[in-house]
Amino acid sequence: MEDQAASRDFVGYGEIPPDFLWPGDARVAVSLVINVEEGAERSVAHGDAVDDLGAHWVPAGPSGGIRNLTLESAFEYGSRAGIWRLLRILERHQVPATAFCCAAALEANPSLGPALVRSGHEIADHGYKWDCHLGLDPGEERRLITTSREAIRANTGQEPTTWYSRDGLNPWTRQTLAEEGFAYESNSFNDDLPHWGTGPGNPRLPVLPYSGDTNDSGLLGHFPTASAFAGHLTGSLDMLLSEARPGPSVLSVGLHPRLIGRPAYASAVDRFLSYALEQDTWVATRSSIVAAWLSATGGSAS
Repeated sequence: MEDQAASRDFVGYGEIPPDFLWPGDARVAVSLVINVEEGAERSVAHGDAVDDLGAHWVPAGPSGGIRNLTLESAFEYGSRAGIWRLLRILERHQVPATAFCCAAALEANPSLGPALVRSGHEIADHGYKWDCHLGLDPGEERRLITTSREAIRANTGQEPTTWYSRDGLNPWTRQTLAEEGFAYESNSFNDDLPHWGTGPGNPRLPVLPYSGDTNDSGLLGHFPTASAFAGHLTGSLDMLLSEARPGPSVLSVGLHPRLIGRPAYASAVDRFLSYALEQDTWVATRSSIVAAWLSATGGSAS
């Protein structure tokens, strides 16, 4: 336990972060993340003991192996309609996103993978199914990572740049990802900038932290309207732009087609992008942000 506690870093960049600017002399890099999960969730229809709950507005129905078609349909909306509405908004603003793809979701919607690639979005690995990997032994976790990566490659023709777990990573996961050749990872919420990951084996792997608050999952409770969510995003951006500290920062925005793709909420993305693109920002894929950070710091940053 002492070794695990000692590996935690509560300091990071500290009071004075690295002082550089993103491409175009931007102060804030905006990372849009599309979570492609519909069809990969736990589902009685797919042989699971229970359905996935809490990821949409449909209340829990019967349990004990009984299918809930209404609940299933809430996920299906994301792949049938929501994702295409979201992609049209991104195309209209001419901005790229990073797609955290569950392989089973791509297999359930075969035209989606090629569409993401055709639109210039980054392909990332979000697991074969939308499952928790926390607590798996190293061998089983590696097997699942390589299985999902191969399936995503088969569906998109692209090598996934990173792997992102549903519920966090294990102490050895970064070493596994480094050995498997992933460019970076995002299983962290600990900073506003990329940094080097730590873990057993001293993996040399950049970490680009994700965000749980600038995320449309809040539409299930915290943000009852599109205006509230858009205001949360623009407020976050304004804070990062106005801070009296040197250097840049990253604003990650998490998007789920079954949520943000609903007509009532999709306008939040449209409004935010209209505002963000008029500010001192650079909207980029996560791999581009990591590459720019490495180039600017020479890989020497914390």
